[in-house]
Amino acid sequence: MRLVPVLIALAIGTAPAAVLATEPAPAATEAAKPKKICRLLPARTGSHRPQGRVCKTAEEWRARDRDQYLQAPLEDTTKIAPVGPQIG
Repeated sequence: MRLVPVLIALAIGTAPAAVLATEPAPAATEAAKPKKICRLLPARTGSHRPQGRVCKTAEEWRARDRDQYLQAPLEDTTKIAPVGPQIG
């Protein structure tokens, strides 16, 4: 007698899952949009508040960062030796 209510509860609980499993997921049928990544624009001189934000895809940010890296001046790697006697 105790088994009947348990079986009814299980049947009711699993019925919506069976219906949901037969319907196609809407995300699977639509083309996935590329995820946007937003970065804050730097603040103006004398201000602590950012100027806004720019949102681009990861590929667009990679291309922008690569172009900025290639256009950046080379870092000065000149070694300056200390003057005076060597202690050691």
